[in-house]
Amino acid sequence: MTRRTFLRTGAAIAAGPGIAFPKTSSSVKASLAIETSHVVAAVPANFTGLSYESAQLAHPDFFSPSNKRLVAFMRTLGARGVLRIGGNTSEFTVWSPQGASAASGTAGPDTGRKHHGSYPVTSEAIRNLATFVEAVDWQLIYGLNLGKGTPEQAAHEAKAVSEAAGSRLLEFQIGNEPDLFHRNGLRPPDWKFSDYFVQWKQFASAVRKAVPHARFAAPDVAVNVHWIVDFAQQGKDEIAELTGHYYAEGPPSNPAMNIERLLHANPRLDRDIPIIQHASRESRRPYRMAETNSCYKGGKPGVSDTFASALWGGDYMLQLEQAGFTGINFHGGGEGYYTPIAGSEAKGFSARPIYYGMLLAGQFAGTKIVKSTFDAQGVNATAYAAHTGSGLRVAIFNKDEQRGMQIHIKSGLHGRLWRLSAPSLHSKTGVTLAGAAVKSDGSWSPVHEEHAASHHGVVAIHVPAASAVLAFFAA
Repeated sequence: MTRRTFLRTGAAIAAGPGIAFPKTSSSVKASLAIETSHVVAAVPANFTGLSYESAQLAHPDFFSPSNKRLVAFMRTLGARGVLRIGGNTSEFTVWSPQGASAASGTAGPDTGRKHHGSYPVTSEAIRNLATFVEAVDWQLIYGLNLGKGTPEQAAHEAKAVSEAAGSRLLEFQIGNEPDLFHRNGLRPPDWKFSDYFVQWKQFASAVRKAVPHARFAAPDVAVNVHWIVDFAQQGKDEIAELTGHYYAEGPPSNPAMNIERLLHANPRLDRDIPIIQHASRESRRPYRMAETNSCYKGGKPGVSDTFASALWGGDYMLQLEQAGFTGINFHGGGEGYYTPIAGSEAKGFSARPIYYGMLLAGQFAGTKIVKSTFDAQGVNATAYAAHTGSGLRVAIFNKDEQRGMQIHIKSGLHGRLWRLSAPSLHSKTGVTLAGAAVKSDGSWSPVHEEHAASHHGVVAIHVPAASAVLAFFAA
């Protein structure tokens, strides 16, 4: 399976009231063929996820049900989902059950600094986190400190998390990006998978003594896909799920890391997905992309915080759904350039452009992705289709900045359309889905739906340049 093999349905339709399509230099006729009887993958209801640094737990009031606006922003993203706590700072946490509470604050994505302080994690922070996840009605993946911690400390912390979160606790992760430990000073230069696996098992054994029913996800690597293969072969009986990370670009200081690059297929991802799929099949362990985003080291201004990230994020999320992965956790926090939800308790929160791409792709949760063939006629565009049991959902992403598309689908069904749009790919504001922006209280609902009618067994959808469409077809 390649990035260019997708599900398709199309409909051409005129702009409705209040909808302004970007001007395009040309419009291309394209086609989408859908095989509804050929299921490619089942999308879990909790596919959508967010990831935050463990350092955020040093401020116990952030992940608390009293942070009602953050609860609302997350619930809008998905009725079900997974919050992952981890990141680089998970290797610098200190379990301090009776420690004093820190002042309220936000922790953004780690930007790769080499020197960290320590981040106390208290019983109060864990209790608040557990009730926060319950308020959102999501589940929790919790990262434990392998880099600078001990098995005994991990066991005590894991027991507190398990007792507080109960059934909301999906899995523990032991170590964050251990394949890079030899580069960031956490382990010697000759550190390799076999060394990691021995230490991982020591930690897992200690945790299991404290939490007999504990579930684990691993190896949570940064880039080394071979560690995923090795863990699938040697440690499949130890874990419930395989996990890893992916960033489309980086570092942000590189001028080549731009919108044009972001919106085109990444050879690394195209190479790694089949390897991961094979390891997952052979081990019978599913795979979750536990930390991901557009550009590592916190994102790149003018790229990660623009509308281009919405088109990239929605497309990428559906690519992983089609690949059969069990979920995705977009990393963020604070005012990080790539964070889906920006802000703080004091200042309030807002939805960054990538949030809208996640919101669109999240509409496929609980569906079954079906086979499709998309002939985009050379336009940088992708499409996906899924069966819901009572109809079809189709997403089309036109990432071409100049050319619009007229997509034809052989179908006798009638549908309604939501459009994902903004003034330009470079826009940081003015993003809407179905004509609506996410409000400051975290609420969102569609205000403009178009109708796509079938004429002589063909539905046509117009997808302007630099935009996306989500179509709902009722059987």
